[in-house]
Amino acid sequence: MKTIQSIFMSVMLIVLATLSTSAQSKTKVIAVINEADWCPTCQHNGERAMKAFKANNKDGAFQFVINNLTNDDTKIKSSAQLKKLGLTDAMSEFKGTGMVYFFNAKTKTLISKISIAKSDEELAKAMRSANERVCCSKSTGKAKNCASKEHSCG
Repeated sequence: MKTIQSIFMSVMLIVLATLSTSAQSKTKVIAVINEADWCPTCQHNGERAMKAFKANNKDGAFQFVINNLTNDDTKIKSSAQLKKLGLTDAMSEFKGTGMVYFFNAKTKTLISKISIAKSDEELAKAMRSANERVCCSKSTGKAKNCASKEHSCG
């Protein structure tokens, strides 16, 4: 069962990476997902969370990046991707697995974080909130949480 789950997670990550890469020009938020093969939270919630992320990223505003903390080899590979995105320093203090960290794609500042153990509704709400905060900072010049319709990005 773990092998099937691992294969499914790998396929989902490839799909998310492909979707994220094709949408980079629209990217407003970079979502870094800290995961590890040995992480119980990841094992129990990863597949469901990935589906929720995909379902709530139809506009391509989010780029998903997997920060695999399973072992030294996976950490090195993930580190290269974080460096490419300019998030090495920003992610240096965030080592918890089973977590998603939302960053403003332009400024590379942390917007928020959430556990993948949260419900699909809570994950969707966190994504909407992160997107709104980026949109609000564009329209108002401030990085505050404004959920008013006048600040929605399109």
